[in-house]
Amino acid sequence: MLLNLKKIDDKQLLRTRIGDLSLSLDNCDFLKSRIKGLYNELESKGFLFFKPKVYLGEEWYSIEGTLTIFLPFYLVHSRLRQLEKKMMGEVEGSTKDLCMLLLRHEAGHCFAHAFKLSQTKEWKKLFGNSRKKYNPDSYKVIKHSKKFVMNLADHYAQAHPDEDFAETFAVWLRYDKRTWTNKYRRWPVALSKLRYVDRIV
Repeated sequence: MLLNLKKIDDKQLLRTRIGDLSLSLDNCDFLKSRIKGLYNELESKGFLFFKPKVYLGEEWYSIEGTLTIFLPFYLVHSRLRQLEKKMMGEVEGSTKDLCMLLLRHEAGHCFAHAFKLSQTKEWKKLFGNSRKKYNPDSYKVIKHSKKFVMNLADHYAQAHPDEDFAETFAVWLRYDKRTWTNKYRRWPVALSKLRYVDRIV
């Protein structure tokens, strides 16, 4: 029996298993449009066969060793977004622009996974040791550092070498070469990372 998400109260909704909500990307034009936008951007940069598969999950992430992107299940329905806002204070990826920033970022993880880039000497020299442990909710930030690109909020590129690469890939994917070169021309370390992505692609 399908639940009527618009009529269910918060307590009942919180007790409901995600699998019992019968959610699907096929029923969400907003997300389908953003995923198509990601694929179009990848194709415009020369990727003809690199198209990470997208699924619903508990949050934004990409499983190491796979070409998959998981989107938070709550983005599929307005009622779930409303509850997420009430419980967490924000709905990560609910706007067109933020959703695209996150999709590009996760695509960067997939690209690194596909070619095992973090295992190469050049990658380690530019971004650091991928095996470094970290807490994505707690990391040291140097606010005025020019060693990292700016894509997601909270200086997320500084959280971990893997996030640094994903953020760099996201910026490279979003802008044409002239734009990102000009944008980071006074940030030599960040620019060298962008040039690395541009070259290996």
